[in-house]
This record gives sequence, C-alpha cells and structure tokens, in this order.
Amino acid sequence: MDLEEELFIWELYKQLLLREPDEGGFHSHLTQLQGGCPRLVLMDAILQSQEAAALYDKSSKQFSDKFPLARVLQRLVHADHRAFIRALYQEFLNRQPDDLELQSYIQQLEAGTARTAIRSGFLLSEEFQELLSKYHPFLVKNSSYNRAMKHASNGSMKHIGVFLGYHHPVTLSGEGIGSFIGRLVEGWLHNRSDVMVHIAVTHPNKEQAELLLSKQLSTYSNRLWIHSFPNMSWLNRHLDVDVWCVPYVGLKWALELSKPYVLCVHDLVYLHFKELYADQQPEFLTHLQPIVDAMAGKAAKVVFNSNYIRDHEGLKFLKLPLRQTRVIRLAPPLEEYRSFGLRFESTFRRKYNLHNPYLVFPSVMRLHKNHDRLIEAFLNFKKTSEGKASRLRLVLTDDYRNRPFEQRIRALLERCHSQEERNSVVFLGRLSSADLPSLYKYAVGTIVPTLFEGSCPFPILESLTVDTPVAISRIDVATEVITDMSAFISFDPYSVKEIEAAIRKLWRTHEGLAPLQKAAIRGVLRRTWSDAAREYDSLFDEVLSKKQ
Repeated sequence: MDLEEELFIWELYKQLLLREPDEGGFHSHLTQLQGGCPRLVLMDAILQSQEAAALYDKSSKQFSDKFPLARVLQRLVHADHRAFIRALYQEFLNRQPDDLELQSYIQQLEAGTARTAIRSGFLLSEEFQELLSKYHPFLVKNSSYNRAMKHASNGSMKHIGVFLGYHHPVTLSGEGIGSFIGRLVEGWLHNRSDVMVHIAVTHPNKEQAELLLSKQLSTYSNRLWIHSFPNMSWLNRHLDVDVWCVPYVGLKWALELSKPYVLCVHDLVYLHFKELYADQQPEFLTHLQPIVDAMAGKAAKVVFNSNYIRDHEGLKFLKLPLRQTRVIRLAPPLEEYRSFGLRFESTFRRKYNLHNPYLVFPSVMRLHKNHDRLIEAFLNFKKTSEGKASRLRLVLTDDYRNRPFEQRIRALLERCHSQEERNSVVFLGRLSSADLPSLYKYAVGTIVPTLFEGSCPFPILESLTVDTPVAISRIDVATEVITDMSAFISFDPYSVKEIEAAIRKLWRTHEGLAPLQKAAIRGVLRRTWSDAAREYDSLFDEVLSKKQ
C-alpha cells in the first residue's frame, strides 16, 4: 500500500477538517486515490462537504497557526467579494488579478454563483496545476495511469480510450449505453493481448464505471484502467491514448479531445418525431442538436448500428460524407449471458415477487418506447375472460412516475376494475445486469412495442439468446435484419388492438415458438461481441494509419 497516499489523506483531514480521519472515510478516500482519483479532486470534494461548510461558515473562533490552510479558508469565507477574489488569486496562483479578471468574477458572484464553485475553479485550474507540477508534482500525478503504463512494453501496446465525460451523475449499469460499453470492452480485451483500455470518467461517475466493469476489472486487471479527470486540459495532458471511442453523441467535452475519436451514433430519435419531442422534450432540438452537429463534424469516423440509421441520421440529417461513416452491427449478448449464468427459478421469482406467468418489456421509459399503448393493450386483454384466467403479468423495468406519459399511464391504471387487474402491471424498476438473463428466461415471452430503434431492437436478441419467444412491432430497422417475419408475432405499434392481439397470440402459442424464431435469424444470432469489437478495432487502425 502506498504510504505517501495514506499520509496525504491524514494530512488532508488534519488541515481541512481539523481532525483525524474516521476509518470509513479514510478507506473510501484511499480507494479513490489508488483507483486514479487526482489528489486535487479529492481535496476539492472534502472542501465541498457539509462538514467543511459547517466548520468554516459557522465557526467564529480563530484557528491555530498549526493549520495555515484552515486559516486561509476561514479568511476567505468572511471577506467581501473583491477581497475574496484577490485572495484566491494570491493564495492559489501567486499573483493578483488584472481588472478584467477581477470584474468578471465579481459579476459572477453578484449573479448568484456560489463561492465554493469559484474556489473549485481555482483549485482545479490549469494555471494552478502547472504551478503544482513545478513545485509539488506529487499532487497532480495520476496514480492509476502511472501504474497502467508500467505494464506497457516499450510502446508495443495499443491504448484505446473510452470517453465518458458526463458532466452530471449518471447510471451506467443496467442502461443500454452501459451494456454497449461493457460488451465492447470485453471484446477488445478478449481479442488481443496487446490492447489496453482506459475509461475516462468524471469523478461523480467513477463508482458507476467500476460497478459496470467489475467483471472485466477482475479478469483484465493489468489492461483495463478507470481514470477520473478534473478537466479536459488535465485529461489531454495526462492520458496519452492512441484513439478515443465516444459512445454517446451528447458528450460535448469530447470536442476538446486532442487525439482522434470515433463517434458512436445509435440514433437521433428526436429527429424522427420532431413534433412529439418539440412538445414534450424540446431540449433535444434546441440544446442537443448543435452538439451533435459539432461532434459528428469533428469525428474521425462516425459509427452507426444499421444501414437505416446510417442513411437517415448520417447521410440525410447530419449530411456526412459516406467515407466518414461506418456500419457496425450489434450482437446478441451470448458471451455475457454465459458468464452471468441463470439464477435458480424459485430464487429469482422470490427475489422479485414474480410468482405468476409474465410477459416482459425491459426498457427505460422514453417517448418513443410506447409503454402507454402497451399498458392499455395489456389491460384490455386482462379484462377478457381469457386474460382474467391467465393470471398473466406485464413486467416493466422502470417506474412511470416522473416519466413520459405519466398522467396517461396513471389514468389507465386508475380505470382498472379491480386490484388484481391493477397489480397485473408490474413496475419492477432497474435490474442488475446479472439478473437480466433470468428475467428473460422465466418469462412466457418478450413484447417489444417500440415506435423506433437505431438497430434491430435489442430485447429481441437478448430474449432469443435464452430461448424466450418475442412479439415485435413492425418497424423498418427490424425488417432490415429480420428478412423473414413469418416466424414472428408482429404488430402495428400505433394500434392498441393489434398489440392486444399480439399479447393474446403470444400467450396462446409461446411454447415451441422460440426455436422457429431463432432459425429465422440464425445468422444474426451467430454474431458475437468479439466480432463487433474486432470491427471497431480495425476501424481504429484505419484512423491511426491516416493520422500517420
């Protein structure tokens, strides 16, 4: 264990909080440092804590000379705006601000910007870090990257970066984007022993990244590294990857990456449903679209998961040249599901209280996922004598509250004639990735009512991987992959009556249906994530060869 890191944490607590660290806090912060958290980011996190705020904002006593940093921080709290800014410049940057700098910060404070936010900006600024690099380099070192590079052999390793620069906390495990990242990373590391993968995350999302990639971190401990970064200047200076993969078009900080990046565009659904999104979520059109245009324009290559999305999103909407685009299809999660295995059925059903037969639609509730029509159709089926006798449940992996169409779904549930009918729609919430194969396996069938997808709807592949049949909406991108729809129960996703009929047919004919469906898309099911990762890897080589 690095004694320097232990002493650093002890000194932080003593100088900033005027106490020794408690056991839980000490081990938590030590783990963060050893995982790559920059020391300045850890220092800032402690300064932002409620304990620090209470200590400095409310304390009237003068701190001892033994704690010079605490004395400075206390003086900052009680200074007026002008004195506060001048003190920050002197204490952090060893200089005084010019008039423009001073007035700019005073205006920010008068407009309501918190002093803690401005202080953090100084602490994590490039100018301050350059001063520390000169006089105290241990404070800005990236321990995880230093340890990672020890395992690289004279530049022979290929370094792939995955950029997850979300500026707010996100959930990765159990989300589609998280599964996509996990499966690609596994494929890259499995395919080639000379590849190292570096995941770059903002500090609030480091734990999420570790949770998402816990299996890979254990299996490839010397070739997979997760690094938290305070700002883009720091990242470009300290993480020297060969090429970046940017898995989501909204990660605008990727525009500041100094190395080339490959951008993944899964879909731009809001451009296909402009009126719907303009009414319900206008920020997609007003805020996200300019970012998407800039991101795609700068990307070395833009990857799409289907010809349909490449033609519409890439060539029609973004007006990209064909040479800048590439179609790399997704794959069934065969390797991943094998590694997870299945829960015992009785254990799984008891854990989630799923004792009745059920249909499942595993998806976050979004405007185009069509949950409202699915719920209406299912409740209509439950009102029939066959539906009542079936004891069937509809299991959804989200909660309708604070989601699109909340009022409509609530109204549908309130119209139920009985509690049994109301309880037949189960809002299970998010599941761990390890439980998802079992959720599919023990279902009567999977129903996918979505109005739109960027590739063959993934629940189709996931469900058939564990031999559970599906009923699917007739959308263009699905028919691109499933050329023979005769083995599938399909329906118009805008028709509640057709969805109800599909539910009824899936309930009646589910036994023996999965083998027919698997035979119809045999070629698709043979594809693996190792195949997909290999195609991305070849694309990276193409990008790097052009750079040279």
